[in-house]
Amino acid sequence: MSGHPAPESSALVRVPARQPNPVGTHFHSQPGLYALSVWTERRPGLGEDADPLMFFHRPTQTGLLAVFDGAGGAGSAPAWRSASGTERTGAWTGARSARLATELWFHDRIVSGEHPSCETLEDELRRVLVAAVPAARSKVVGTMRRQLPTTIAAVHYRYEGSGLVAEAMWAGDSRAYVLTPNQGLQVLTRDHTEETDALEQLVQDPPMTNMICADRPFHVESSHHRLSTPGIYLCSTDGFFGYVNTPGDFEYLLLSHLERAPDMSRWAHDLAETVRGYSADDASLVLAAVGFKTFDALREAFAPRLEQAESRYREMPPLEDQDAMRDWRLAQWNAYRETYETLLPELRQEDE
Repeated sequence: MSGHPAPESSALVRVPARQPNPVGTHFHSQPGLYALSVWTERRPGLGEDADPLMFFHRPTQTGLLAVFDGAGGAGSAPAWRSASGTERTGAWTGARSARLATELWFHDRIVSGEHPSCETLEDELRRVLVAAVPAARSKVVGTMRRQLPTTIAAVHYRYEGSGLVAEAMWAGDSRAYVLTPNQGLQVLTRDHTEETDALEQLVQDPPMTNMICADRPFHVESSHHRLSTPGIYLCSTDGFFGYVNTPGDFEYLLLSHLERAPDMSRWAHDLAETVRGYSADDASLVLAAVGFKTFDALREAFAPRLEQAESRYREMPPLEDQDAMRDWRLAQWNAYRETYETLLPELRQEDE
């Protein structure tokens, strides 16, 4: 970023996997790179989101963010049992296998100096998931069933000249975004679902048309982007963005907690506590704010955008007035979506 130094090169910054707990947060703070991850379980001990991945490799100035949401409906059959007898579903196992595959993929590309491409990620996911398939065949069958099904949303980014180049990679309905002071929240991924309108999805919860799994074909889609001003890359499972009134509420959630937080630790903690209060699902999120010299500079940069977000709610009708609320939600979405969808990838021809 012009005028905003990248982190000094020395080693790999890695957030370790969280220990078993219904809520987990991690954060990293240094000039030029402020990052956090949030992980929550709706039912303690039974969460099917894997712990988010968050890496930054200082020598190559390369970062990776990723989230994984095990598809509980398609992967409800048992797939793994611990030595103590704890049984896990295919969705739980699939999300964690995909996380392992993504970590191996990123590490191997860094060690070899090879570009971390979408194609090699897809190959590694397929290899690891096939290897993780349980030996015993499940008795649960059906056209919607999958072996080790999960989503993925990832952003691979690197410093280049005065800005960042990034590749968003995804399969399923988890999302990647960029959040900037001037443009607000912009989605970088198009959900692999039968309905892709973000407002309609809050009502319908449509089935996925593509997801990572071990027993059927899948694809990892990608889109390329460049960020020339300081901003935030983030990835999230639908536990965060799928249980709000309008798509713009997710941006307001992020910025309102940023404005009140004295540091990254508090921002992560408050996001975790809030999502547990409104979401009916496991929820995970990971973000990296790049190009900001201090946390105060990060917070101050987004203060005007927060004021814009707050203005959207001044005429919000009572929730009990369903007709007025429906009209308000549609009006808010129509005003918000033009900027929100500016970077939305085009629909793949085979998905039309």
